[in-house]
Amino acid sequence: MPNPLFVGIDVSSTDNAVCCLTNDDEKRPLCRFTVLNNRPGIMELKDRISQLVNKHNLDALRFGLEHTGCYSTHAAMYLQRHLDFGCPDVKVYMFNPSLITAFKKAHFLDAPKNDRVDAWFIAAKLRAGHLPHPFTWSEPMMALQRLTRARYHLIQDLVRESNFLMTNLYLKFSDYTLVFDNKLSATSLAVMEEFESTEALAEISMDKLVNFLVQHGKNRFDDPQAVAKELQKAAHSSYRLPKAVNDSVNLAMASSIRVIRTVQEQLKSLKKAIEDHLKTVPQTLDSVPGIGPVFASGILAEIGDIKQFESHKQLAKFAGLAWSEHQSGNFKASQTRLIHSGNRFLRYYLMEAANSVRVHDPVFAEYYAKKKAEPKQFAHKRAIALTARKLVRLVFFLLKTNQLYQPKGGQKTK
Repeated sequence: MPNPLFVGIDVSSTDNAVCCLTNDDEKRPLCRFTVLNNRPGIMELKDRISQLVNKHNLDALRFGLEHTGCYSTHAAMYLQRHLDFGCPDVKVYMFNPSLITAFKKAHFLDAPKNDRVDAWFIAAKLRAGHLPHPFTWSEPMMALQRLTRARYHLIQDLVRESNFLMTNLYLKFSDYTLVFDNKLSATSLAVMEEFESTEALAEISMDKLVNFLVQHGKNRFDDPQAVAKELQKAAHSSYRLPKAVNDSVNLAMASSIRVIRTVQEQLKSLKKAIEDHLKTVPQTLDSVPGIGPVFASGILAEIGDIKQFESHKQLAKFAGLAWSEHQSGNFKASQTRLIHSGNRFLRYYLMEAANSVRVHDPVFAEYYAKKKAEPKQFAHKRAIALTARKLVRLVFFLLKTNQLYQPKGGQKTK
């Protein structure tokens, strides 16, 4: 008979509370202790677990930790790769904290909340079974994930700062949105900075304004004079601000523009680093039209080992691209929301990739148009989410088979 030890570890920023259970114990732990959450602490944990293995002739170790961001990363890596416990069968599991909370409520409605109790419930969950795929990690994937998550973070900052800039821009120049499609282009930002008021823009000579647009647009406008006319027309029709308010708005806009330019520069640096790292990772996702190195990296870094998913449905649920069900008796809701759980980074990169693929690939373009035409609320968002769900099936297949994408259905081995 197997003789495993179930080790639950409640992780915090400073220390790790450890609880050890065996199949023979009902509730009383075999051992409890607390170690620091650092390298000496994990080595102490290794020594104490090794002593238990030798003393009780244990032939399997199951470690469980809640996925608490950066605090659990080092412990999981060391347990899975760097430590030798003198036991042939060692597996590490990372649990979504909500699973442990639900497991706790299922057994004790009034269970206290502290590190010792949480460690016991993690060990008990290990013993109960129905476990996720064992934790594995890859150095290239982890390095790539740090970059793609940093990009995600900067994109959120860029969106937030851009929205704030647009509110001030409307106060200063209410009809500006009628001129430039990309309000954050170099030329657009230069116009916002150069002209302190709509009056200044309306009164400048046409020749000077055209030269300004040619210089800052690097001669990329097909008809700079037409753009200049649209700018002055918008300046004439926009609301006017009192000078004191206009000066404050200009200062706020200048601050936002500096932040936006800094973020844009950092995004360029991250893109180059992501492209360089992706070259070391074998993959075929970038064979899909519309999925470049950045989107491919974001998807790969969050999925990790595709072997942990038995089907594309599991992968979709992991990404949060699954819909909740609302049914009772003969009633079944026709409209439901996406589930609240899931990896938000993976969902973001899949949604962005789907929006790009539907522009470049006729199969996905047709599917998107079909879903958008259906009489539902939030047509575009719903269609993009469904297109991303369709993309999950393709991603799952390509990663499982390591084959290149063939739009007509044929397959080509890489």
